[in-house]
Amino acid sequence: MGKFSTYKRFTLTDETSKYETGKTMPGIKFLEEVERDYIEPTAQALLKDPALHLMASESCTDEQYFKVLGQFWAFERAVGALHANWLLGYTLGPNGEYQEVEYMEVRQIWEEFKHARLYEDAILRLGYLDSRWELHSHPWCQLIPEGMALLNFLQGMSRYPIPVRAAANHLASEAPFVSWFAKAGEVVRNRIVADSFGAQVLEETCHANIGRYVVMKYADTSEIQAMTRWACQMVLKYTQQFGMALYDYLQKQEADQLQIVERWHRRRSRKR
Repeated sequence: MGKFSTYKRFTLTDETSKYETGKTMPGIKFLEEVERDYIEPTAQALLKDPALHLMASESCTDEQYFKVLGQFWAFERAVGALHANWLLGYTLGPNGEYQEVEYMEVRQIWEEFKHARLYEDAILRLGYLDSRWELHSHPWCQLIPEGMALLNFLQGMSRYPIPVRAAANHLASEAPFVSWFAKAGEVVRNRIVADSFGAQVLEETCHANIGRYVVMKYADTSEIQAMTRWACQMVLKYTQQFGMALYDYLQKQEADQLQIVERWHRRRSRKR
């Protein structure tokens, strides 16, 4: 026995037993477990999201609307690039396994960037910025640290089997938000902002169904299922931290700290 080994003294509890390998569940039963233990509780919690309730109130300011749109814009673009990178790393099975998942990923890449464009359009229609190009350098359109932590974890999923990363992204980080987007489309007081959220319900549902399909069909060993549980738990933890930090970020009034600078092309022309 190794000096620091705990294997012979390791005792399973109700909390740790779900990560034990050696017991493979049927695909549909495992999917039901993931939905019950991870997706549904998170979806219910998101309906109480304080940022959502803030946008539904009359007190929500233009600065707060812009910050929410800017954070969602940055995250959607990054997730679109994430899926594009994943697409390059697909290895098909001997009988063409995962080929249909490749096709699903291609569609999702397009839809993630389209969702980012919805936020761009809302920002411009509301007169928050003059040009789309300013989004890339505006301080309120850069991911806050907790959002970057969630994104980095999802990027790290590229090293894991396809069913695990599908569960982490499609299920854990997208499926719970279907009801959030649906509610946002109804209760957010600014109609332009509300429509940018509500327009995504159908496609977010499709993304969640990609995860359901992959997990049910390909999470077919006890090891994969154990990693899937862990990945879902971690993504939901990072998502919760992102949501709490976003609400705190919205409480800060920073409009007076913005500085007007000369346009980029004018600054560049003087350097030539």
